[in-house]
Amino acid sequence: MPVDVRSINFPGTAAWFPGMRTESWPLMNIISRYLSNDDVVVGLDVPDKRRAFEEAALLFERRHNVSRAPVFRALWRREQVGSTGLGHGLAVPHARITGSSEPIVLFMRTKVPIKFGAPDHQPVSMLFVILVPEHANEEHLKILATVSELFSDPAFRDRLKATSEPAAIRSLFCESSSSYD
Repeated sequence: MPVDVRSINFPGTAAWFPGMRTESWPLMNIISRYLSNDDVVVGLDVPDKRRAFEEAALLFERRHNVSRAPVFRALWRREQVGSTGLGHGLAVPHARITGSSEPIVLFMRTKVPIKFGAPDHQPVSMLFVILVPEHANEEHLKILATVSELFSDPAFRDRLKATSEPAAIRSLFCESSSSYD
């Protein structure tokens, strides 16, 4: 049975920001601040989530000058706490990293769906990867909230699946998230 991602409490998120309340945040076009066309990858040929994380770490290194080994370790460690698979073929891997002063995001679509341990037991083909600074603030939870809200919308998911050009995918995220201003 698919999970309503709006109700998901991302494991570990409360520990990042103890005492913070997110229910009153306006969901703004925050994704457009961080997601560039170069941060959208389609047709990623990976057999499993470990390789997907390795590729994500390599892409972050190439595009954002962060060392891939600590990025991979942070994503993998976070995944060991609990799957970041949401259901409906979606996952939102996220982790803290040192050496960054602002969030870094990446959207990846795999060639074929991969096992991810999602609550609906369906494989994942779309990943929105979020790296946040070691001393993260409210902005990072806003990204998680925005992505969760977008992914909970069946029409958005259908448009995302049907779009194959990186620029069009970025526009979809940015235009859709701007409707929450």
